[in-house]
Amino acid sequence: MIDFAIRRLRSGDSLEELTRLLHRAFNELALRGLDCQCASQSVARTRERVERGECFIAVSGAQVIGTVTLESVDRHSSIPTYRDPGTASVHQLAVDPARQGAGVGRALIAHATAWARARRHGRLALDTPEGAVRQLAWYFDRGFDIVETAHVPGRRYASVVLAKPLAPGAGIAGAASASP
Repeated sequence: MIDFAIRRLRSGDSLEELTRLLHRAFNELALRGLDCQCASQSVARTRERVERGECFIAVSGAQVIGTVTLESVDRHSSIPTYRDPGTASVHQLAVDPARQGAGVGRALIAHATAWARARRHGRLALDTPEGAVRQLAWYFDRGFDIVETAHVPGRRYASVVLAKPLAPGAGIAGAASASP
């Protein structure tokens, strides 16, 4: 385990650093031909996506080692699940490859779960490329199930949409290693 904390992205935090983290974290998928926008998006696109929701970062010392952006209902999404008023969605979930396996991703999902529950959402959803086998297995292990497959405009692959119900008190395990 490593020592880290989760906090809200601040105006003085570097979006360039956040964008580089996203590039590193999604590089493996890009190398496999799954052109996730996080693998190559510009700093301007990172800013746009961060501003659509609430962005949180995992920090270890002064280093950003993980991130997640959370949104309530997105009435304009091409993904039907994200348009459901009872569903909160996870975007740009990333952990620095050098820190994967240390509990950072688990803590970010626990934080997302608590965030969604505090806003009275009944489920938490996210999407990942259909061919992202390792990522899908990781989400299954955290209680997510496939709810739909979506063809998002601009993507050359199908996205698997996963969701998990947010029963009161469920999904907080693992959050103790990070502070919100």
